Amino acid sequence: MKVFVTHGYFLEEDEVEKKIMKPYPPLGLLYVSAYLKQKNIDTTVFDTTFESGRTFFESLQIVKPDVIAFYCNLMTKVRIIRLIARIKELSPQVKIIIGGPDVTYNLDNYLNYCDFVIIGEGEQTLFELVKAIENSEDIADVNGIAFKVDGELIKTAPRVKIKEIDELPLPDRQSINLSKYAETWKKHHGKATLNISTQRGCPYTCKWCSTAVYGQSYRRRSAKLVVDEIILLQSQYDVEALWFVDDVFTVSHKWMKAFHEEITRRNVKVKFECITR
Repeated sequence: MKVFVTHGYFLEEDEVEKKIMKPYPPLGLLYVSAYLKQKNIDTTVFDTTFESGRTFFESLQIVKPDVIAFYCNLMTKVRIIRLIARIKELSPQVKIIIGGPDVTYNLDNYLNYCDFVIIGEGEQTLFELVKAIENSEDIADVNGIAFKVDGELIKTAPRVKIKEIDELPLPDRQSINLSKYAETWKKHHGKATLNISTQRGCPYTCKWCSTAVYGQSYRRRSAKLVVDEIILLQSQYDVEALWFVDDVFTVSHKWMKAFHEEITRRNVKVKFECITR
């Protein structure tokens, strides 16, 4: 069973971003890929950011996947729907799965275009769904998905969120051209910059952010593992600045204190941006 994970954002089609030039790697997708590979699923990541529609379909022809999983949001929805239409023409037997923050509130609409929708966190759900497809098992036994049977919307039981996120593998950054991102930032803004995640969930109730995926919760990676990852990024990609993608980076003063102590103890210095309130 071959799985092809992608996200449908093409920088060349974004006139606004081409003026700003602040692209970031698809971190959520890379977490999903790392998890699938850890479970011995044959997984290919196609990062569309610096690619084109032509190279997208060339890659599909080479890989010939059984399952294509898209990360989708409001900005990429229309482009992804067009890609799916073409995929169905070329390979009607391929199963199409979509996940991301927007799908949670628009299940019926998305299922007009794909076979399955993932609700919430994608790692465990996509793995179980892929195995169910591969083994011809009952899809309804997979928690955290939605699909249609004879036009009727079926929504399975909610997926229990991953509690110990320290146990997740690091994002599968080696499967994409990560240096391209750092070099783009260096060229246009003077500092090689990448993104990093330290937590999942948020205690607040905003509808526009990743609460739709990670839920109204608070789960944090240990300060030590975060600093380990920062050091790794600095050593492998000469990273000079980071964006912490967390919904509210400063939500826990206890964690902030531990992070400060760890980064100071190990003499790590890095410029960063974060979101707070």
